This record gives sequence, structure tokens and C-alpha cells, in this order.
Amino acid sequence: MRMAHIVTDIRNFDNKRNKVTLDYGEVTFLLYKGECRKLHLETFTGNEDRAAGTEETAAAADDTDNARGHRSEITDEQYRYIFDEILLPRAKKRVLYYLKNADKTREQIRRKLREGMYPEQVIRDTFEFLDKYGFADDRRYAESYTEELKGTRSKREIEQKLRQRGISRETAADMLDAISPEDEYEACTRTLAKKYPHGVSLEDKQKAYAFLARKFYSFDAIEHAMNEIGIGG
Repeated sequence: MRMAHIVTDIRNFDNKRNKVTLDYGEVTFLLYKGECRKLHLETFTGNEDRAAGTEETAAAADDTDNARGHRSEITDEQYRYIFDEILLPRAKKRVLYYLKNADKTREQIRRKLREGMYPEQVIRDTFEFLDKYGFADDRRYAESYTEELKGTRSKREIEQKLRQRGISRETAADMLDAISPEDEYEACTRTLAKKYPHGVSLEDKQKAYAFLARKFYSFDAIEHAMNEIGIGG
């Protein structure tokens, strides 16, 4: 059982936070500078000099680190404190704020946390918390999102948007089964009317067909939309 973790890099991330790397890149996370001071984790001074490299500058950098009391290890107890008392509560708060105005898919939440440099273990623990209270339900999200877009987008475009948000292929297929041909016809007609509010001239008919085809509407839906707004062959 590991009893300590090696601090391999600490550097400024922005004005308020430091990026901390443990165990040669195995784990990376962000801490506020005040938290680093509390934990006696100071930024490495002279990293750039080491990389650039002369023996003199590297030695001077090492001396500076030692003078500032840089700690090269943290105990497993400190490690758990950082994860359980700092990062996990912060990740939960971040996700709940992210979900405040609308549901999100699990993949969207995962991306958000990774953007914040939360370690994978913290992300897994955050999902355990979300699952306990019924948040981050991909199927519920897919049903709601499909209902919102139904009648305004083609089935193929809805499927594409669901997949981009991390919805599984199987769940997306289930959602598409609930979209009727009438929904598709209505969506195609609305799309055409929005693009050509004053009608489509004979000269623009081919362009209109191409426009709707790029939106993934079927030939039957396009024909219906053309006839619906009074454009013949």
C-alpha cells in the first residue's frame, strides 16, 4: 500500500491557482494558492531554467526550492484530504451549478470536469453522488432533448446532436423510433419556410432541395414541404 506520493511539479496556472502534478504525471489537479500554502506546497522555482539547462542554473533552482521549503512528497493522508475535502466537494459544486438551468449528459459533465483538471477518481466519485440523487440520467436527457427538437429538425440531425452530446447509439435509436413521418414532414416544412419566408422561386428550387438535403431530410419529406408551400414540379 502506497504511503506517500511524489510531488513532481507545481506551477502557476493562473492568478489564483497552481497546477499540481504527482507521481510523474499520474495525477494532475488544480489547487488555489492559499490551499497550496496551507499544505506547504510551493511552486517550483527555476523549472524553466532546468529545462533550458545549465548545471549552474539547475543547481541554483534546486537551492531556491530547498530555501522555500518545497516538499517533494505528500503522505497518503494528505492525498486523501486533498481529494475528499477539497477536490470532491468542489467538483460536486461545479457540476450542480452546471446542471442548474438544464440537464446535461454524462459525457458533457465528464468533459466539464476534465476541463477543470479534476482527476479521474474525483470524477468517478462525483458520478456516484449524482447517481445517488438521480442526476445525470442520459435517457431522460435524450427524451427531453428529442421532444424539444421534434418537428423542427430532421431525424438524422437530431440523432447527430444526441451523439455529439454523448448519448449512446442505442438510446439515440430509441428516441428516433418515437419520431413519426408526420413530425419529419412538419420539421422539413418549417425549415423550408424559415429559409424562404416569401416562397421559393422556380430559379431557387434546386438550391432549396440542396439546402434541405444538407439538413438530412428525406426525399419524401422535401417533396411534401415543397408541395405544402405551393411549389410544383
